[in-house]
Amino acid sequence: MHGSTERKRYPNEVDLKIRQCTTDDAAAIATFVSRLATEHIACSLGDGGLDALLTSMTPSATRQRLVDGWPHMGAFDGNDLAGIVVVKPPTHLYHLFVRTDLQRTGLGRKLLMVADDWSLRTTGVPLATVNASLNTVVVYDRLEFASDGPIVDNDGVRYQPMVRRKDR
Repeated sequence: MHGSTERKRYPNEVDLKIRQCTTDDAAAIATFVSRLATEHIACSLGDGGLDALLTSMTPSATRQRLVDGWPHMGAFDGNDLAGIVVVKPPTHLYHLFVRTDLQRTGLGRKLLMVADDWSLRTTGVPLATVNASLNTVVVYDRLEFASDGPIVDNDGVRYQPMVRRKDR
């Protein structure tokens, strides 16, 4: 590789284990999603949006979602979180984050499939909706979601409501 001796790692080359997370994982999840939100989503937010978003990602908020029964499935590279998917029951995709060096490797799609399986087992239907940050709309489009109405700005947190396409 030009200028780099490190080869990009892909999910099939990494010992990733996907498992249901517990309240013991709340701090690690909060740190992971906050870091990635700051790195990748902050640029698409309005005034006060990052603070509002990070407030919803604290360890205590994450722990409460776990206690309330929102499934959190994490992909772990050893003890390190590599990706996380969270479902707001019954069928809303709440979080889908993949470590930066593993983006565009299929890990996000794999985590979405795990969340879909959970949704199908518990409700009989796959995931139906997501509020996509503006810079991820194209990603969710590839994952078979379509825009559903105008962009929403909630205290600077801007997102595009999306629904699962029926033609998938």
